[in-house]
Amino acid sequence: MNKEITDILVAESKSIPSVAVSNVGSWHSRYDLMTRPEACFRKLGDLIVESARATYLAVAKNTGGRVPQATAKAEMWAMVMRNGHYTIPHSHAASHWASVYYADAGDADETADSRSGAIAFVDPRLGFQPIPGLDLALGNFEVNARTGQLLVFPGWLTHFVHPYLGKRPRVSLACNVTFV
Repeated sequence: MNKEITDILVAESKSIPSVAVSNVGSWHSRYDLMTRPEACFRKLGDLIVESARATYLAVAKNTGGRVPQATAKAEMWAMVMRNGHYTIPHSHAASHWASVYYADAGDADETADSRSGAIAFVDPRLGFQPIPGLDLALGNFEVNARTGQLLVFPGWLTHFVHPYLGKRPRVSLACNVTFV
């Protein structure tokens, strides 16, 4: 599935104009991947929605909250990054959960820069004053991409991607999931 997705999207990145959002240099597809006819996109979309649902249920259970019945609405798009491309800080605050899936993590040169293409998550609270001995801070953290990796995180969480340094294109798919 990853190879099929990668081949389709790399080819499209060469012939279809990019959507401009938080991407700098990267090709950003339209938001229509959930409704595309190719089975690979439907299969991946279903996997992501089910992962977001599992995360939603686990959080509700851990907080002792009631788990209401909810229907998931999702939109999915792709990014193709080439050498030097990155994204600026942003969030997906209009959705409950956001995700990124790496169909092909590319060949980031982590020896030249250990942050090459890493996704960085940033605690959005400004001026947070920690209580000594009580760790309530989310903190900032980074994740290096790996092919086949799926990250699911709250839509409000600010994130960005460090410049990707690699020879092969990096292909990732993002999805917003909202429960209604």
